[in-house]
Amino acid sequence: MNKIRQKLLKYLEKWLKKHGMKDDFKVEVLQDRLKEKFADMAVPMKYIEFSRENYDSLFPNNRVSTPIGEIKIGENQFEKLIAEKREKYLGGMHQTLTEPIAIINQENEKGKSQIFSKSFTHKPKKKDGIVSVVADIDGQKVSISTHPKKLAKVAEGIKNTADLEYEIPNSGRTAGNDPKVLAISDDTQLFNNISQILPKVNEKIEKHSI
Repeated sequence: MNKIRQKLLKYLEKWLKKHGMKDDFKVEVLQDRLKEKFADMAVPMKYIEFSRENYDSLFPNNRVSTPIGEIKIGENQFEKLIAEKREKYLGGMHQTLTEPIAIINQENEKGKSQIFSKSFTHKPKKKDGIVSVVADIDGQKVSISTHPKKLAKVAEGIKNTADLEYEIPNSGRTAGNDPKVLAISDDTQLFNNISQILPKVNEKIEKHSI
């Protein structure tokens, strides 16, 4: 069965590549997979009383360890949570940075950043998750903002597979674009679910035939 599936996927990949659809298709599969994980892996947000003592305990020396290494917490983030009335997201901020479902690379006129995203069973402000924006400042990763967001829009912001820096694995296997581990952009992962792929292939074929 596995050999049949591999041959089928290889054939589909060649067809999509021939008709210039492979990259778009891979991005759509990736977006849908993340949306499913955001829906299925939502967890309760930890309530932590907002205080300078608790903040410093969560982020000692304004640092925190993440799946892609240690990052710095912006000097004004404690005050920003107060100013934006986001004190109740202190626990969610720590969970999002330390246990994100996905980390997505982003680049715009403001420069390069990474979007740490995590879904919660509690819907903050009718959003389904929290994102923390980590900017590249003078070669250092710095958390500059944390706020509620609709995570479907986060997934839809992916323009190519290389935008995904890290994805929480379904099992004990590590995920991410570290060359030492299995990369998310690898074709094997992107084409490993026939039930997810075939409807999209049919849709692509119909559009191509019109």
